[in-house]
Amino acid sequence: MNIKPVEFKVLIKPDKVEGQTRGGLYLPDSARDKQQFAVDRGEVISVGEGFFRDLPGPAPKVGDRVIFNRYAGSLITIDEGEGRVDYRLINDKDICAILEE
Repeated sequence: MNIKPVEFKVLIKPDKVEGQTRGGLYLPDSARDKQQFAVDRGEVISVGEGFFRDLPGPAPKVGDRVIFNRYAGSLITIDEGEGRVDYRLINDKDICAILEE
């Protein structure tokens, strides 16, 4: 399935939430679902035509890793070949920073 954001929207693939804590505890599915919604880092997958047009500063591009506001936008889950994949559809102004390696 191909999702094309409109206007100033951005499609982000959030980082995957691990099933185990640093201390070795396993997280139940319900806790992982809540934690997944709170993830604030991910990769820009697609952008709308009005993306960052009226915002100052450097604009992230497709493929960039970014930090975005927690709980911003809508959570979208799509069944793809490798299973279910989560995406977030957010406003461009909810991107806080570009992560550089």
